[in-house]
This record gives sequence, C-alpha cells and structure tokens, in this order.
Amino acid sequence: MPVMDKIRSRREFFEPLREFLEPASEPKHFGSRILLDLWRAREADGGFAVGTDVPSRPIARIMHNLVLFEPVVESGRVTDLRVRVAGDSLFMRFGRDTTGMMLSQLFGPEEFESHLERSNQIIRNNAPMLLRSELRRGSLVEHRLEIAVLPVWNAQHTERWVLAGVFYFN
Repeated sequence: MPVMDKIRSRREFFEPLREFLEPASEPKHFGSRILLDLWRAREADGGFAVGTDVPSRPIARIMHNLVLFEPVVESGRVTDLRVRVAGDSLFMRFGRDTTGMMLSQLFGPEEFESHLERSNQIIRNNAPMLLRSELRRGSLVEHRLEIAVLPVWNAQHTERWVLAGVFYFN
C-alpha cells in the first residue's frame, strides 16, 4: 500500500462517523418487509400500537432492531424525541444503551434537525418512510442500513409516536 494511502486511511479512522440518508421506495431487507407489512395490516384495523403490536409475536424476530421514540411536545410542536425502547441496532451505532436519551443528545445539530424534520413529517402525514443509510468515516463506508420509520399509537391511543426498524446489511 502506498504511503499516502496509509496516511489517508489512518486519518479517516479518527474522523467522526457521519450518516448519509436517501429515500427508498421498496424495502430490500426482510426485517423492513415484516415491519411494514404488519404496520399496514394493523393500520387498516384500528392502528399499530405500543403494547399491542410492539412487542408481539409477529415481530419477535426483529425486536432487537426496533427503536421506539416518544415525541417531546412544546407549544404544540415536536421539539425532540426520547428513546423509549432501544434495540441492539442503536447499541451498534452508538456503542452504549441509549434508552431514556433524547435524540438531540445522540446527534449533532445538523443531523438532529434532519431526523426531527423527518419524524415530524411521518407523524404529520401518518405515513411510513423508508430510508437507505451509509455510515461513513471520511470516504470509508463502515455500515449500510435500511431504516423503516413508522408512526405508531402510544398505548393509550392518544398520541402518535415514532417506531424505527434499523436493519444492517452484511
């Protein structure tokens, strides 16, 4: 390996991990398909809800991929999201248990605003969003993911929360 390539790769190792997202029209990962199919079926029959559908037998094999966010509402608008359930996928991303943390604590200002805007859009439109993600350190792609983000009812069916299925590709 040429010396300049070695220097560049060592420098990139110390760069922060950045997320690059793009919308996707159809799920590729089997976990996304399971989650979206169940969400669609339950929404047509009263709504996908915490406590009834999460957790549940139909999604038992992907529970470790799920992240449940409770919106923090101030003056009638969602200003942050609190992690209520954090699956292994979030632990892989952040290297720690993020349960109870705020979204604003997990991401820098620019990424936080982007995630917050998408979450508000999902709640406002009452529609799921499918994303493809690359986690990069410099120009090196460390992980590729598919993320299914869904509006779900809280246990009382009084508020819309956000459920994300975070699925890593090999």
